[in-house]
Amino acid sequence: MEYPKPLMSISELKEMGYSEFYLRRVVHSKYGSRVSVLTKKNGKYLIKTAEFDKLQNRGCFR
Repeated sequence: MEYPKPLMSISELKEMGYSEFYLRRVVHSKYGSRVSVLTKKNGKYLIKTAEFDKLQNRGCFR
């Protein structure tokens, strides 16, 4: 899938059709450190879209 930016927030990915529950599960999974970046201590998560797409195609998030 093509993403407009290399780093996208959960709210931006929700607008593309992903559910918030699924994205939160991805961020907190064992692959979360590979896929996401936390902006501040209590900030929002930014998801690396290239790595997210790779792991999603591999079937790591079900």
